[in-house]
Amino acid sequence: MFNKIRFFLTHAFFPHESNNYRAKLLQTISIVFIILVFIAYQSAVYLIKVYNPDILGYATNITVEKILDLVNQERIKNNLSPLTISSELTTAATQKAADMFTKDYWAHISPTGVTPWQFISSSGYDYIYAGENLAKNFDKSEDVFLAWMKSPTHRANILKAEYTDIGISIMNGDLNGEETTLVVQEFGKKSNTNGIVSNLVIPSRPPVHEIASSVNQEKSHHSPGFTTSVLNIINKFTSFSFTKNASLIVVEILLIILFIDSIYIWKNRLLRINGHSLAHIIFIIALFAAIGATGIGVIL
Repeated sequence: MFNKIRFFLTHAFFPHESNNYRAKLLQTISIVFIILVFIAYQSAVYLIKVYNPDILGYATNITVEKILDLVNQERIKNNLSPLTISSELTTAATQKAADMFTKDYWAHISPTGVTPWQFISSSGYDYIYAGENLAKNFDKSEDVFLAWMKSPTHRANILKAEYTDIGISIMNGDLNGEETTLVVQEFGKKSNTNGIVSNLVIPSRPPVHEIASSVNQEKSHHSPGFTTSVLNIINKFTSFSFTKNASLIVVEILLIILFIDSIYIWKNRLLRINGHSLAHIIFIIALFAAIGATGIGVIL
């Protein structure tokens, strides 16, 4: 039994007389088979998603407590004061998430023209500074936070010195026909924190193309300022984690086998007539397919 297992591993992973001195997993037929398995799996998941989406669940490992902890750890690391959970901003974040699901949109400004600061103001939070981060299609708090920190605009919101409060909402639902988990962060600083007069006029919603200039003007006059950024990771569902991990494991195994194979050829000065060309080409295709299966994020 032990000899059979040993022979199988040697035949599959190492250059040997039994496999013509090329690991079985590096042979063309094996790599093609691996690619076909991944394609079949992705196709099956896609069909399930289209015809029976209820089978695919929601992300369950994202929590308000963890995201708040990660945000405050990063702020403390950068010599900034930690943020305090605000019930008003939490209400605003919850209303924003619910509104996106109800009206089926993925943006800071709703199709009816409602802006993030209107959600914040309607919650009773009288702000001088406010900001919003959005995320969807993640399955872990750490992944959400790391993705935000890799984006300059999201990072700027998290590390903005003026902010003192935060509200976080995590909500499951159907968005554009996809079962997903939305994460909404609302940041703010109340207008009366430093004795600023309360009769400053919060501007009504400007046209979309004027938002940036309005923010700059408001900030220069110490009036309510607002900064936004959106993060989107596409094509994720509960099976995403398995797909990602399986893809990376397969790619890493193939890389190790290819490395061992190259060392063996170099050490024994073997000359192959067909070389590695075809295997390398197929391997690169497999690598890109595996990376594609992990779901690459985009910034909106």
